[in-house]
Amino acid sequence: MPSYNRDSRYSQRDSRYHVFGFDTSTVLCSQGDGFESQEDADYAAMQLAIAADAWNKADIGVTFEWVHLAKDATFVLYHAGNGDGTLAQAFFPNGDDLSSMLVFSDAFTPEWKPNMWKVFTHELGHVLGLRHEFAIASLAGLPMYGIRAEKQGAVRLGKRDPKSVMTYAPEPPEIQESDIESTKMFYSLRNDEQGNPPKVGFTKVKDYVPS
Repeated sequence: MPSYNRDSRYSQRDSRYHVFGFDTSTVLCSQGDGFESQEDADYAAMQLAIAADAWNKADIGVTFEWVHLAKDATFVLYHAGNGDGTLAQAFFPNGDDLSSMLVFSDAFTPEWKPNMWKVFTHELGHVLGLRHEFAIASLAGLPMYGIRAEKQGAVRLGKRDPKSVMTYAPEPPEIQESDIESTKMFYSLRNDEQGNPPKVGFTKVKDYVPS
């Protein structure tokens, strides 16, 4: 089964984009670099826009906004060639001036191309700070797919949902009501009266302001 992303190099915990004040948008654009054709580049860009709109309609507290120039973006979409079964790869909130989302050739196969936007909803979940549904160390991962539990700093917020957009399954991922509720809960957390950052369990939440 293809994996939606490879994010093991990220170990940040409970990071999110800044939602206080007016700076609540994360801007994105697509670059033609690496795509086999302009048609593929345009298709991937359209699919990413559909995925972003799906999250925007959920009204979670962060808005994805499309821009045309990389210099105005928080992240860009690139084609990264053969991913050895990986469909796409994203990143977690960070302080970089510009981050990258990658889409691999397997996402353009007949099986996955019509559902590329659904794959991107999973990747945008990571951009929002969400980990895989099976990331908690106490869970067994997904042994039926050969996927081990991720043990790098995941903290659960809300109830477990095996159909979460952040899990792996043979069918394309879809945003569930539980994803919306948990993400809204995450982005509604505020500093306490002493100005201390909010926590999920014993883990402090770190905010990033998109550049």
